[in-house]
Amino acid sequence: MPLAILLGSMAALLAWQINKFALQRVGEKWILPAPAAEETVKTVAAVLGGADIFLTHLFFGVVEGFWEYYNRRNGVLAGLAALASHSVFGFTTLWVYLRWGQWVVALGAGILVHTAWNYLIIKHACRGHNN
Repeated sequence: MPLAILLGSMAALLAWQINKFALQRVGEKWILPAPAAEETVKTVAAVLGGADIFLTHLFFGVVEGFWEYYNRRNGVLAGLAALASHSVFGFTTLWVYLRWGQWVVALGAGILVHTAWNYLIIKHACRGHNN
């Protein structure tokens, strides 16, 4: 577990830097590829580092959850959503990996679920602004 804590935390910091850099360069268009970047960083870190895939995703979610808690108006809900969603992404990735034995296939599943989650969140957030 300590390795998953370290790799999940490092993956969160790396993803934050990647997202920050990409948003500065391409703006809001980055919303579409961002899940692929985050899931790749988490999953590759776990696979190459020999850590538990689910726990690496979980601790990524813990780091993101703390950031959301301290930086969002609805911090408690946003933080819990980050923790829950990254746990689901990690569970999905691990389940597909255990089922098919291919981490690249598992990564693809995690990316699809994360992208669907972001779509739902953005659609819900925009709905309130269109009224």
